[in-house]
Amino acid sequence: MSRRLGAVWEGLRALTRVVTVTIGLLLIGGPGLAQRLPQVGPDLSPAEVQQLFDAFVLVQAQEALSLTDAQFGPFVTRLKQLQATRRRTQQQEQRLLRTLQQLASRGDTSDDDLEARLQELDEQRTHAAAAVRNAHAAVADVLEVRQRVRFQTFERRMEQRQMELLMRARNARGRQTQPRRQRPNQTR
Repeated sequence: MSRRLGAVWEGLRALTRVVTVTIGLLLIGGPGLAQRLPQVGPDLSPAEVQQLFDAFVLVQAQEALSLTDAQFGPFVTRLKQLQATRRRTQQQEQRLLRTLQQLASRGDTSDDDLEARLQELDEQRTHAAAAVRNAHAAVADVLEVRQRVRFQTFERRMEQRQMELLMRARNARGRQTQPRRQRPNQTR
């Protein structure tokens, strides 16, 4: 059992190193590098970018928080749950907002129907905040006090990097889909 766990651990570390290097190169390398590396280029879907970034966060967290071997397993499980909870609640809110916008743009939707949908959105936001708070508390339970402090700033830094990564991926996709302009023939 111990050997198997050690092999899994080493496999996870090797995978996270590859993901870290790939995302790190994308974050610091700019659009030109993204075109040279097909696995991190504009062909990635937003979901794939998110999965890569989630793996990157795990690797960076271990270093930034100085996690012990005993903390790492429970931390990974709970951080993944936190990430999944955030993603799920954001998707639910987006669905409700789209539905609400569609209903509002139709002329045959009553104000009572819209009010009911707004109430549903408010309730969803309340439940989402509680779910994220509980998932965050579960992560904090694994950490010591100083690690919890570092985790707060770590999360903020990762949010900023995620936005940068998503913007670069979106910009790379936009450049890929835009037709290239041809230069007019110049006669000399």
